[in-house]
Amino acid sequence: MAPPLAEGLFLTVAGLIALSFGLYALMRGGRGQRGSIVPLSKRGVHVIAGVRMTLIGTLSLVADSYLLWTAL
Repeated sequence: MAPPLAEGLFLTVAGLIALSFGLYALMRGGRGQRGSIVPLSKRGVHVIAGVRMTLIGTLSLVADSYLLWTAL
């Protein structure tokens, strides 16, 4: 298997995992939980983490599409 193809497939899996965790953190994370991490509530922390993971997943899928395109 060519290295760009293997890297592209790995980034596909990593990107999909990051997107799913990021979207879950944005939609569900922190609801119904009490307490806070000063100065942010737990919901705020999940929103920040969700945005970051969604961005990482999107960038990973963009890099994946580039690597797979060059491998063909």
